[in-house]
Amino acid sequence: MMDALILADQHNCVVLKDAAMRMAAGYDQNLFTHPDFKKLVPHHQLMTETQAFCSGEAESDDEYSHMSMMELYKIIDEDKGTAQIDSYMDRATLVDLVRSMRTN
Repeated sequence: MMDALILADQHNCVVLKDAAMRMAAGYDQNLFTHPDFKKLVPHHQLMTETQAFCSGEAESDDEYSHMSMMELYKIIDEDKGTAQIDSYMDRATLVDLVRSMRTN
């Protein structure tokens, strides 16, 4: 899990990073007790993001904030009025786009 998270962060792969963050959030124990946590220590910003995500501080609490990026992209794909999106967005931008589609 930690290797995937670090790899995704280093290569700006937002979908993999989202999946790895969700795995970290689903870890039954405290993330700091994970056997590979020491791999995350040199990556200060990533460690802060992961801690915020796992604690639920990273997002507002609506139906979209708990969806995976793949679920959010699926909503966009199924919307007839939205043009095809050819590039990946960061998670916050993607959630904002889906929210704006649903409020209009």
